[in-house]
Amino acid sequence: MPIYFQLMQQALPINLESIGNHWQQHAVNRNQGYPLYHWLQTESGLGEITIEGQQIRLNAGEGILIAPFTPHSYSPIDQWQTNFATFSGEIKSCFKQLLKVEQFVLAKNTEQFQFSLWINQIIDLHRQKQLEANMLSVECYKFLIQLRQGAIQPFVDLPTNAKKYLTPAIKEIETNFAQIDKIEVIAKNLYISPQYLSRLFQKYIHKSPYQYLIDYRINKGKEYLINQPNLEIQEIASRVGFQSPSQFIAIFKAKVELTPNAYRRLHY
Repeated sequence: MPIYFQLMQQALPINLESIGNHWQQHAVNRNQGYPLYHWLQTESGLGEITIEGQQIRLNAGEGILIAPFTPHSYSPIDQWQTNFATFSGEIKSCFKQLLKVEQFVLAKNTEQFQFSLWINQIIDLHRQKQLEANMLSVECYKFLIQLRQGAIQPFVDLPTNAKKYLTPAIKEIETNFAQIDKIEVIAKNLYISPQYLSRLFQKYIHKSPYQYLIDYRINKGKEYLINQPNLEIQEIASRVGFQSPSQFIAIFKAKVELTPNAYRRLHY
């Protein structure tokens, strides 16, 4: 159950206050929250977080980033083993703007990025004394930006009635995001009103169905931009469901604060 503090003593834009893995997690109650952004992820077993009036279960590979001073508690349900990291640094006051996080965000390992693998690799580099200061700061930025760039998933244990409609609606959006013309069609196929579907999304997903669709398209666009660097912007716009390249560029810039080409240049 290793834990390491202040991997780099010098001042860095982004640093790790602590990091650990293979931790046999016990119950924790923080009525005043924690003073830094805190990532907690399940390696194996099952745990439950209580935060903002919600009970959230974290299965293997699923994690939560909790904003500073957000009251929360968590406890094991079944042989809960976790990894974790807490982030500090000279620009920590900008983390909220960087992450677009109020109280917490939920994420899980994906094919594009595995948070648990990142933690294991950072610890291995630290143990081997191969971790350099600038490298650590850059890697921390990569980790945090992944949470903003689309790793976020709705894992909250929904009430049965909400799950009955939200689960198929989300599946429809994520399966046919490029072909969906109107959210009203999804509601109609579920035999509910568009207004009721919108209320469910706002209450449990914290965004409208249309916002969820647009965000999903933008995230898919990011994947094409990075994974297929020779793919033209016009083709990407078409693949992710925008009516024109100009519409894709305008919405992408509004969401990401960069044009698609500028975003691509950040990674190449």
